[in-house]
Amino acid sequence: MKSLLKSIALASVCLLVSACATTNFYPHESRDNTYIGKGGSRFVNEGIDIWFIGEPDRKYSILGYIESPLGAVVDDTHKTVSSTILKKAHEVGADALIEVVTQTQPNSTGAAWGGGGMFGGGYHGGYSGMGIGIGFPISQQSSARYTAIKYLN
Repeated sequence: MKSLLKSIALASVCLLVSACATTNFYPHESRDNTYIGKGGSRFVNEGIDIWFIGEPDRKYSILGYIESPLGAVVDDTHKTVSSTILKKAHEVGADALIEVVTQTQPNSTGAAWGGGGMFGGGYHGGYSGMGIGIGFPISQQSSARYTAIKYLN
């Protein structure tokens, strides 16, 4: 029962922390803001081109960079992106997003360990003991960064 309560408490804390996460937009600054990519692979989600390999083989300008700390990873089939990222892309007027970084890393680590030793001897024999240590991720945090672009032709 205590284990179940601890699990519920941990899940509640993770949910609370994720509710506070925000998707940020950082404007791009450059003298020359016209680029032509060499092509790649993309899919369309909510009217936004998502370039997950390469970049568009047409003229575009960079509006800025969108970063989201949670729930923003492209799925294994490359067909969806977090709704918070898409909402931000629409807000800034982006035609497309170029995936820059998507990563998942441990957020915190727990450990269970035990150890000690006892050695002795006497009429009934010797005694000995030993311990081991293990670590494991308690939770993971996903983050994603995209370049928001506007097509020029």
